[in-house]
Amino acid sequence: MMPGLTRQVVAGLSSPERQILDEVLAATGQTYDAVKGEPNVEAIADLVISHAISTGLPRFQELEVRLRDLITEVILSVSTPKLDNHVAFLTALKTRAFGQPACVHVFTTNYDLLFEMAGAEAGVVVETGFIGSVERFFDPQRFTLSCGRRQRMTFAEHPVLTVRLMKLHGSVSWIGRGDRFFERHPASIDAADRRVMILPRRRKVMDTLNAPHDALFTAARNALGTDCRYLVSCGFSFGDEHINDNLLVPVVGAGRIRLFALCESETAGMAPLKSLGAFSAGFHDGGIAGGSPNHDGTDCWMFSRFVELFK
Repeated sequence: MMPGLTRQVVAGLSSPERQILDEVLAATGQTYDAVKGEPNVEAIADLVISHAISTGLPRFQELEVRLRDLITEVILSVSTPKLDNHVAFLTALKTRAFGQPACVHVFTTNYDLLFEMAGAEAGVVVETGFIGSVERFFDPQRFTLSCGRRQRMTFAEHPVLTVRLMKLHGSVSWIGRGDRFFERHPASIDAADRRVMILPRRRKVMDTLNAPHDALFTAARNALGTDCRYLVSCGFSFGDEHINDNLLVPVVGAGRIRLFALCESETAGMAPLKSLGAFSAGFHDGGIAGGSPNHDGTDCWMFSRFVELFK
């Protein structure tokens, strides 16, 4: 998905903006390859931000803002997203709950609203940390609460499936106002509103130290290895070092969680994990189990195939 996103974002730049980007790339001896979509938008964002800081020139800072806007525009340009796979996945989870109170954690770095929309279709509660009606406000305590009925001295949890959706890099529907954060339908967000999204770039760790992302990472860290003991990743490349180092490697290394990764091919980001006994992986031409490689390939790194198998 990254090359496609990169090509659409770069194509959306005006001629002057593209010249500024070429200036940034030239400073490090690079040029943009439109066919491959390289450098990808993560690397481009890193270079632009670094150049903006080192030069202090407004045009590079403005390009950073423009990149964020274009990423949002690309995501929102899909006006009628196909939800079949997401609905089928949540419906299958709901069936496995057998009408009993159940909770599943979903961790994502995506900005889209596919899980939220599919949850409504499937009749599944999707908890994102926001509460309210027309305009919702952020309260990370939502990730620790259960809904139900209190009768005298007893509490009966509502017998439904709840998906705690932790969007570690923010969402197209989130905005910030001062030190508070709100969720609103994307079509109701003004151009002047400050969207709460971590720009795709390799050096994201500093961004995650700021609200509300710090609270989201804390909630994820508290869940992994306690409420969440088994984790399956689908299509994730493990390219985010802040996620590997702060969330995954410590709990997988300690054996507090079992992680199974489905990815088209082995990636460099898996290096700290692949020798750990609690880590397994499946690729199109092989896999890893118990620290040992094998040749049993799979195509379940595609979400559609994963859902088909899960059903």
